[in-house]
Amino acid sequence: MLAIAQTIVLGLGVILVLSALGRYIHRTQNWHAIWQVWVGKLKDLNLSEFRLYRSGIVLLFAGVLLRIVYLTLSGV
Repeated sequence: MLAIAQTIVLGLGVILVLSALGRYIHRTQNWHAIWQVWVGKLKDLNLSEFRLYRSGIVLLFAGVLLRIVYLTLSGV
């Protein structure tokens, strides 16, 4: 059950992050945003893009935590 949950949470996190970046790139035509977001130089996300991006990061973090719990409980 945890394996399925962590896969879903990680997948949703990736989708949200890529969706936020896609919206930003579509709005600004700034293709450098793909790497700028990872080095902290992307400052002009609008509110909806920012919320999508942060929600995706939270889901990715939760997915990693679920994976750790799953591996700890299953003894793999």
